[in-house]
Amino acid sequence: MLKLEHIEKSFGEKRVLSDVSLWVPDGTAASLSGMSGSGKTTLLRIAAGLARPDAGSVRADGRTAVVFAEPRLFDGVSVLENVTCVMSGTKKENEKRAEALLDALELAGTARLRPRELSTGMAARVSLARALAYEADLYLLDEPFKSLDETLKRRVMAYLSSCFQGKTVLFITHEASEQAFLSARRFHLSDGVLSELS
Repeated sequence: MLKLEHIEKSFGEKRVLSDVSLWVPDGTAASLSGMSGSGKTTLLRIAAGLARPDAGSVRADGRTAVVFAEPRLFDGVSVLENVTCVMSGTKKENEKRAEALLDALELAGTARLRPRELSTGMAARVSLARALAYEADLYLLDEPFKSLDETLKRRVMAYLSSCFQGKTVLFITHEASEQAFLSARRFHLSDGVLSELS
């Protein structure tokens, strides 16, 4: 479960979030839309415990995986090692599962590459593979599909939809089609004020 209550956040004189309350029940996927600068990423960072609100409370149950809008991969190691670094099994088990995740995200043949050798869209999918490898209870995703073409995006979304069954998910998007496909609850931020879409 993710529960944010009466969140306030300002940067200097600019109020970014104003009395924001958001609840995502266990096993539910929710999406958050809004214009650039509306406070979406700030709210996601607060939910992840990476930023502190000026007021309000945060409850995030279980293990949390975060996928940032800009992939944050370790450039000094391979794609495979970027995925296995969050896993707790044996080396052989981890590598087998990581390669299966990469294959499912249409990244076959990239395991030995370094992140700098990947396109932006490929790096974004490696970030998704690492999040899935972590086996979290709560997934927080910041525009995870923005670098993918429409055809590939649909296939990746279908795969993630199956992976997220029974998981709690909050993801940021600008696309109504993504909200409709992946989320049971849809929220919108405008000038720091949250509303739920019907």
